[in-house]
Amino acid sequence: MLLALEKRLLAAVTKTEFNAALPVGTLTLMELYPFPRYGEIDGTLVRIEGEGNRIGFSPVTKCVELGEHGETAWIPTELVKNIRLEPWMGGSPTRGKKTTPAAKA
Repeated sequence: MLLALEKRLLAAVTKTEFNAALPVGTLTLMELYPFPRYGEIDGTLVRIEGEGNRIGFSPVTKCVELGEHGETAWIPTELVKNIRLEPWMGGSPTRGKKTTPAAKA
């Protein structure tokens, strides 16, 4: 899913003219995080490993899909939503709920 999105974005950007010394899609700066972050792209959970600049659409975020494919792609930062420090695995929240002790038999 991430690779297909990246290819679509690159194809759309290459149709426009840029006055750049480097080809469209070239990474010019890259900084990896010491600890990953997590987010979503179109409802798909991703691990965010770093940020960078890319000719044609900058800034970009290095994302790794958390699904079965594990694709890695540099996606424009504006498309990454719900950024957080820990992955969200679903289920109901437990914070703020009062627990009751088990009944004695």
